[in-house]
Amino acid sequence: MNLAVKDIRHNIGRFLLTGIGIGMLLMMVMGMLGIYRGLIQDATLLIDRIGADVWVVQYHTRGPFAEVSRVPRNLVDRVAAVPGVLNAREFVYHTIQREKDGRPLRMGVLGVSWPLDKGQWLPLVAGRPLMQAHFEMIADRKLGLAVGERLKLGKETYTVVGITRGMVTSGGDGLAAFSVKDAQAIQFDVPPEATRLERASRRARTSVSDIGASQPLILDRASGALAAIPALGPPMLSAVIASLQPGVDPESVKKILSGWRDVSVFSRDDQRNLMLEGAVEMAKKQIGLFTALLTVISAIIMALILYTLGLFT
Repeated sequence: MNLAVKDIRHNIGRFLLTGIGIGMLLMMVMGMLGIYRGLIQDATLLIDRIGADVWVVQYHTRGPFAEVSRVPRNLVDRVAAVPGVLNAREFVYHTIQREKDGRPLRMGVLGVSWPLDKGQWLPLVAGRPLMQAHFEMIADRKLGLAVGERLKLGKETYTVVGITRGMVTSGGDGLAAFSVKDAQAIQFDVPPEATRLERASRRARTSVSDIGASQPLILDRASGALAAIPALGPPMLSAVIASLQPGVDPESVKKILSGWRDVSVFSRDDQRNLMLEGAVEMAKKQIGLFTALLTVISAIIMALILYTLGLFT
């Protein structure tokens, strides 16, 4: 031990550099472990925060996070009528990228079922939940928006009424909450010229059909807005989420919903597994492998240093 102390005093600079190097190595290992855990937490954050017991999505899909899912609005009423369901809500989710102040602004758009869900479950650090059905939004502070700021998305301008903290997508982008109607308006927004061409195309297709030739008024209806055509339904939802009554077995409700041939049903744990085994699986494997290699290499280096130091004892 005395020889080791004398060697340290004799080469104090080398000892300090060795200590700093070991400290930075341990810091990198702990940092990678933190990144790995943070990746998993961010991937399942929204699922855990919403707290829905059952997710009803498009048949043979794993949506709405793993892939695109489209279900009709009337599915909400069907799910609400199932015994054991406390409430059923609309759910819309998609990612957009816009430009703000000359910089790209990428966000996850979350549509909540207003007024049943006003976003009161979001971790607000400033402002308030949604109090109107249109033109209000709650933004995560990672987006760099402030309460009262106005942001134009599509054809409408939305006012930031609340700020959250830590609400991000699986890719780390900030999350913004809107009412379902506003989220759909942002998702399905098309330029005016595209709308005009679509209406002209509908009119042309109708004019060559028998009903268009026999009933000219149908042509005017076909060239009108989508909402004025009864045969065309409203915009589709990403999913329907449901909360169950206390004491109800989730598997019994899931069994009933699974009998419907137009939807797929997942529990909260199923959605978590789909996220971890699908959308973020490759990133999780890469970071996990790098963390494991870094841990093994660090252990070997530290073992060699301790062995070298032990030679002086």
